[in-house]
Amino acid sequence: MKSSIGKFMSMLMVLAMLLSLSTINAFAVSTVVDDSPSFERVECDHVEVLEDGGKIYTYVINGVVNKFPVPPDGFDPLTATNEQLSMYGFPTRPVTRDAVAYASWLALVEDYNSTPIPTIDVMDRPMSGTLVTTSNTAARAVSIYSSNWSGYESNLGTSSSTFYTQVQADYTQPTISSISGTSSSNVIGYWVGLGGHNTGSLVQAGTATTGLSDHWAWYEYLSASNQNPAVRITSLEINPGDSIHVYISFQQANDKFNYYIANNTTGKSASGIVEIDADEYFDGSTAEWVIEKAKTNLPKFGSITMSNCQATLNTSSTWKNLNSLSGVKKIILTDSGSSSGTVLCSPGSISSNYKFTATWKAYN
Repeated sequence: MKSSIGKFMSMLMVLAMLLSLSTINAFAVSTVVDDSPSFERVECDHVEVLEDGGKIYTYVINGVVNKFPVPPDGFDPLTATNEQLSMYGFPTRPVTRDAVAYASWLALVEDYNSTPIPTIDVMDRPMSGTLVTTSNTAARAVSIYSSNWSGYESNLGTSSSTFYTQVQADYTQPTISSISGTSSSNVIGYWVGLGGHNTGSLVQAGTATTGLSDHWAWYEYLSASNQNPAVRITSLEINPGDSIHVYISFQQANDKFNYYIANNTTGKSASGIVEIDADEYFDGSTAEWVIEKAKTNLPKFGSITMSNCQATLNTSSTWKNLNSLSGVKKIILTDSGSSSGTVLCSPGSISSNYKFTATWKAYN
């Protein structure tokens, strides 16, 4: 009887040890795999109240001043002065004699109804990276291959006396139909930018999706020595099917990076002014319209059409269409960043109304 009891107790002890080990192993697996981007809320440093009732919310992020202007209730960009448009971060009103440019601007701002009070989160890493490519990027190359970007760029080269100062585009926020692996390994960004190919300097703004359903607006500024984290504008709601307009500019003389992200479906927008050293962060030798694989896998987004793809040069304030720019190259996303790799996303041709459609091909 004692022997039987002893054997029973021994079995219980072995079972308890096995359960303990399995619990430890299960915990280890669950804590090691997740590499999802995390965000930290940033508190506003101070608020400036303007004469017309508008406000400028100032955040200091890693020592950099980020300003978020919020117009007063009832603000109408259609009747606002050019000074007010500039103060609140709206795209500059074109001269009325340029009928095409004015009609384009009108379409961007006529649905505006308000700018939400900013709620800002900082990502634990950069959203984007500069162009990663192993292919020939000679001036006459029609296509280049990248392991993180897809879309189009205009590359003026580093010796040109002209440079880009503004970029804009419109698109519809895609629906993600499926992902490969964990949500955290599937992050895609849609953006316009200046720089990032010939140097490590890059400013950009756009929207993104993590996993299947986390859609968000963001902007970023990078240099060779400062890989700053992405700034998420949580207060600007983004959903699949929303009509998005993105505009950026860099005032080199004033050391100011400006962005404007509008959700034309909801009528809400967010704009900002980032005070950064142009010598470090400005590279106007390239302008980009990009779909980016920001993590291990490219979520299945079907296709996205970027329209109204335009940029301006330092020599003129007139918008130039993508298909009329110099040094335009198609960027094809492959798993290896070379022409021999598996194609993950490929842009189609630029149509006569300066738009293109990029199509998802594979996860990784």
